[in-house]
Amino acid sequence: MAPESLETRKEVILGKLKEVGASGLTKRGLGIKDAKSSGARALKALEEEREVANLGTPRRARYVLMEFYKPLEIACDQVESNAKESKSSRPGILELLSRKDLEKGCEGEIRKKVDEAADWLVKEGKLLRFRRGRNTYSVHAENVKTLLLPEQAPRIDRTETPGPSQVPGRPKVLDAYRRVKERLGYSNVEIYELQKDLGVPMDQLKAFLIDENRRGSAVLSLGDWSLSSEETRSGAIELFGRPHLLVKLRDEA
Repeated sequence: MAPESLETRKEVILGKLKEVGASGLTKRGLGIKDAKSSGARALKALEEEREVANLGTPRRARYVLMEFYKPLEIACDQVESNAKESKSSRPGILELLSRKDLEKGCEGEIRKKVDEAADWLVKEGKLLRFRRGRNTYSVHAENVKTLLLPEQAPRIDRTETPGPSQVPGRPKVLDAYRRVKERLGYSNVEIYELQKDLGVPMDQLKAFLIDENRRGSAVLSLGDWSLSSEETRSGAIELFGRPHLLVKLRDEA
């Protein structure tokens, strides 16, 4: 049997990574055991072409398609989860979290982004920081609300946090996305155009898209701010200090 060509091996790797999505695969999971094999050469070529990337470490690799390579966003989710789920053993006492506490579950490229993620969460008002001597500690803002106003916390959650449930549902959003994509002829569509087709409040659509982005079901792109109209700019979602005007949804219900 003739050996597989480099291009064929690359297609196999891309196919496997597409199947697993954001969870990614190790080299062994990709069927690569020998550093000098055709699979290893194909993987290296895909990295150089920025088709795939390693979210893990050189020793504990976790390869994903480039659309899922979002170490900062993943770090934000993990850090927030660590902070929110932390519970003190003493009722009525907040547990102050160190950086080591915040980085639990973060490895490789994601771990490198923990400090930046914590800074971003502080700016969003989801994380609060306290100083004790020379040390800095963090707590989740919702844990503070629950401690100070336990009887009001559920009401605050419902009224202050617009959620994806306020959008007409993912199937309807996908239907609108398909219509806009077909009309415009490309997959990265303007968030403004999607909102115009759906006819829902922009704030609700943005909340939905941010949630989808964190789940790995939507990819936000910058677009060209300088050439965009005011209408297009109204759909901008700011991530990490930059306005993202475009979105690409995973086209599956």
